[in-house]
Amino acid sequence: MNFSHLKILSMILLFLDFFFLFTDYSNYRGGLWYVTPGYILLFYAHVIFGVGMIFIVTLYWRSVLQSVEDVRTVHKYYEIFFAVFCLFSCAFVTGWVDQKIHGQLTVYIIGCFLVAVFFNLKPRVSFSICLISYIIVMIGIVKNQSDTLVLKGHFLNTLVLIFVSWFLSLTLYKSRVQDFLHKNRLELLVKERTKELEGINKQLIKEVDERKEIEEKIFRLASIVESSDDGIIGMTLEGIIIDWNRAAEGIYGYSEAEILGLPVSRLLPPDKELELKEILRTVSTGKSISHYETTRLRKDGRIIDVYLTVSTIKNHNGQIIGASTIVRDVTAQKKIEREMARMDQMNLVGEMAASIGHEVRNPMTTVRGFLQLLGEKDNFTKYVDFIPLMISELDRANQIISEFLSISRTKVTEVASHNLNDIINSILPLIQVDVINSEKRLITELGDVPDLVLNDKEIRQLILNLSKNGLEAMPKGGCLTIKTNSFSQGVILSIQDEGSGIEPGILNRLGTPFLTTKKTGTGLGLAVCYGIAARHKAEIIVESSPRGSTFSVKFASLNM
Repeated sequence: MNFSHLKILSMILLFLDFFFLFTDYSNYRGGLWYVTPGYILLFYAHVIFGVGMIFIVTLYWRSVLQSVEDVRTVHKYYEIFFAVFCLFSCAFVTGWVDQKIHGQLTVYIIGCFLVAVFFNLKPRVSFSICLISYIIVMIGIVKNQSDTLVLKGHFLNTLVLIFVSWFLSLTLYKSRVQDFLHKNRLELLVKERTKELEGINKQLIKEVDERKEIEEKIFRLASIVESSDDGIIGMTLEGIIIDWNRAAEGIYGYSEAEILGLPVSRLLPPDKELELKEILRTVSTGKSISHYETTRLRKDGRIIDVYLTVSTIKNHNGQIIGASTIVRDVTAQKKIEREMARMDQMNLVGEMAASIGHEVRNPMTTVRGFLQLLGEKDNFTKYVDFIPLMISELDRANQIISEFLSISRTKVTEVASHNLNDIINSILPLIQVDVINSEKRLITELGDVPDLVLNDKEIRQLILNLSKNGLEAMPKGGCLTIKTNSFSQGVILSIQDEGSGIEPGILNRLGTPFLTTKKTGTGLGLAVCYGIAARHKAEIIVESSPRGSTFSVKFASLNM
């Protein structure tokens, strides 16, 4: 209320100052400025007072207050500044201006009673302001009042005025405080609640001590959970996530703010929904699940291999209210295991190729030669349709042996600096023939790439194998896209098809010898590609979906 009163008072004083300035203008037109120089000082005082009141009005009317606490904070400083400015202005006008004009104390009297009545200042603050203003006005009176009798009278009058106005301010302050306390019944409420609060306080102290012990235990457990390398997830029996530690963020890619309150099914691949229902059903019966191997889905869509340990969460009554899952990401471990298994198979194939390659090729070459001779004999004309078939099968067997030998090769030979785009352009006609024959389309997007140290024959074989696989995976009308582009560490070759994708169970085993989904395939084409990539210190990355698959080969700039 006092804030609102002072806001209105500031506007009134500003309008009054405009009236004073109009009076000063009349005095100037009447020639009083030349007769009595004090009128000039009075004009300057009115200008300064007007500027100050504009500033104070701006402070009050631009303040946007949302609560009582805002009013208390703002009003505390605004009120003191307002009071000091008004009283000190009146003291200056009375002591330094009015004594040169008519020698009266009227302005100072008005200022003292204005501050005492309208401002709700604390006793110490109001006394300090009155005392300082008294010193200001008396210094001015001594300097500007030449009449000794008037001077003595002003000393006495201003002293009485100060004590009267301060006593009035003190009385009004106490009255307002008592009125405020009376209206809000604070004293009565304090007396009524004191005894009740004392009892509650004792009970609270006891509960606080007990809770401190519980909180310390909780903090220790929380610290253990947060520092764990394994992801720890808490969920309700309905599968809603309620707890999520830092390691879980690293495993799944979701922050705690993103995942809390969402169903845990968001972390499952589409084929694992029945698995979740079975886990929740098992936990709801009070049983636990230990070291369960499965797969989960990251935020970025990548499937990861995990081990799960699922336990029950119980409340203080022993009722099962949820499940706690400890997750360990074993994707890297599984990848190493698969790679080691693939390498074992590759080594086995290599050993087989090394042991049977030359032994089998020689008799096959002999048989092929005799078949060609027999085909030229007139006595075998009735078998002329079968001999080419037998020769083609021998050639096919010879090709398989060549692929065996390619897998068994341990290092790159005849390496040189080549540009990947040049190699692609050199074999592009061969790929286009397959594309046209299979009634499909081909798109090449060859970016600006640096030269690499490569064996061009092996890279041609890799590109042809991947392109052939892509074409065979698509129906008629499908599009095969071959791309090259550079990145900060090297070059990426991408071959993308529009087939039906690769099944997840097969995706993790790609590159394993004899693994094929084709009716007439040997399962050696991709194994050869992985062997070529390994010899070039390159990495093959496979991305697959129902809309197609992309084989990306990442070559490092200094790959040899």
